[in-house]
Amino acid sequence: MLEEYSRFFDSEQLQRIRKEQEESLLHIDHWDRHRERLLQFSPPPRSELSIRDEDIFAIRAAPELEAEYAECIGEMVRGLLPWRKGPFNLLGIEIDAEWRSDLKWNRLAPFLPDLRGKRIADVGCNNGYYMMRMLKYDPQLIAGFDPSGRCLYQFDLFQRFLRDDRLVFELLGIEHMHVFPEFFDCVLCLGVIYHRRDPFTSCRMLFECMRPGGTVFLESLVIPGEEPTALCVPGRYAKMRNVWFIPTVSCLGVWLEKAGFTDVEVVSTGMVTIEEQRRTPLAPYESLVDFLDPNDHTKTIEGYHAPTRSILKAYRP
Repeated sequence: MLEEYSRFFDSEQLQRIRKEQEESLLHIDHWDRHRERLLQFSPPPRSELSIRDEDIFAIRAAPELEAEYAECIGEMVRGLLPWRKGPFNLLGIEIDAEWRSDLKWNRLAPFLPDLRGKRIADVGCNNGYYMMRMLKYDPQLIAGFDPSGRCLYQFDLFQRFLRDDRLVFELLGIEHMHVFPEFFDCVLCLGVIYHRRDPFTSCRMLFECMRPGGTVFLESLVIPGEEPTALCVPGRYAKMRNVWFIPTVSCLGVWLEKAGFTDVEVVSTGMVTIEEQRRTPLAPYESLVDFLDPNDHTKTIEGYHAPTRSILKAYRP
């Protein structure tokens, strides 16, 4: 689908980066069994399916058809765990992911601009949950970017049923957004910026990939405080190794403004709860409750302020 827009960017550069990413992220033995399942899999006709965009994004069919596919789909779903984003229902198979992403979506959705006919990027899209939730707004294109083979295959499983040409997944990260100069009308970047060694440059990359008049939604872990400062984590934060800078809300806004954005607005700020992020059968590893001080859930196990997230909205003038 992105090839249809190649007049707007350097398609040869995209092909080169895409090939490099695929060779490093997909051509590994770990995925051989899943690829074998896909070769044997034939999805039902699209006309037999219905989409239900509610808190649980669902693709459903008649009971007899769901029963026919239950074993095959269940096997593929279990083969792709852990599922970090959800919830989903795929032909009756419940996918209860680690994150109740519907809760974040409900905080974000009321602030979305008119997306009809627009080009959208979800940078750090994971398995595409938010991409699928945006389909109902009738955009022209929703491109998801995430350098994770697991996320690609989880997205691909749903896309085999949806078969929606507006959805595109690329194994690219925020560092590759320069490939798409002034291309997107709306950009989501949720839960990425604190994993970046240089958050300002990352904000600038988001700015440069957006068309003038476009809207960005940037979410980050944040620390308390009024001053535009950031915590530089010396070790782990909530057991995560790859956390570099956790800003105050005002600092996050300054990063956006210095990158060129205007009209910065706080959409939401709140502490993450153990109802929103938790261990499930399809994400059977440590989760939020294991990252907190067992005697004081207002602190991480390392003694920092417990995970709090803020979403900011801004514009490219």
